[in-house]
Amino acid sequence: MPKIKEGDYDLETGLFDDLDGTITGAWFGPPTGEYAVRSGSTDPVLTLSLTSDGLEKPMEQTYSIGAAKQWQVAGGGKEVISGKSPENHRFNLNTRAGALVSRMISLVGEGDRAKGQAFFKARDCYMTEAGFYLGLAFHWKREPLPVVSSIPGEAKTTSDVLLPVAYLGVVKAAAAGGDDTLERLIALAEGKTEREVRQALTKDPGLKDNKDLMHQIFNKGLLAQLVKDGKLVVGPDSKFI
Repeated sequence: MPKIKEGDYDLETGLFDDLDGTITGAWFGPPTGEYAVRSGSTDPVLTLSLTSDGLEKPMEQTYSIGAAKQWQVAGGGKEVISGKSPENHRFNLNTRAGALVSRMISLVGEGDRAKGQAFFKARDCYMTEAGFYLGLAFHWKREPLPVVSSIPGEAKTTSDVLLPVAYLGVVKAAAAGGDDTLERLIALAEGKTEREVRQALTKDPGLKDNKDLMHQIFNKGLLAQLVKDGKLVVGPDSKFI
């Protein structure tokens, strides 16, 4: 029986493709490395760091978000702000980041975009913020997308873009610095709404007397910050998971 099978002569690209991967990092900034050389652009982009059992180390993937005059990097790369309208927190669907977000919303909502939007609304993060992406796990594959050209009459071309094709759930980040108080707070929050967490805190013997912690939660929005940092996740029922 011949040892050669169909596909044995197809060459691999060496690119991240057809694997499960969790978004463990996200930031905005000018393109770097091969992407910068290939695109020839300095416009800010979204970069994701993806972790997978199939990779020895995290893999970075870059997605265009539009022209520099439209987006300005802020917060040390944690977000971008529209230069035309600061109240605009949406990417153009023709950008690679726009295609990514559209797919994420559809997959998380199991085809119901309203359900998917409700999930991200509960996370309290815009797509223009890094926290929107952190901790989400998908199966990823490369797909050809049209290349939008500003040159009239130029032939239409495509380029392969890594996009999610199946939602696998949420993977929470570990508490920073091994802080026992923070870990206890995160454990207390699981399965509760924000209101229920606040009520539980006033009764917890190990936390209720921590004045600084209570101040951070009741006055400084600590729970919302933990969500943005990927240390807590809000489910569709508004309960932390």
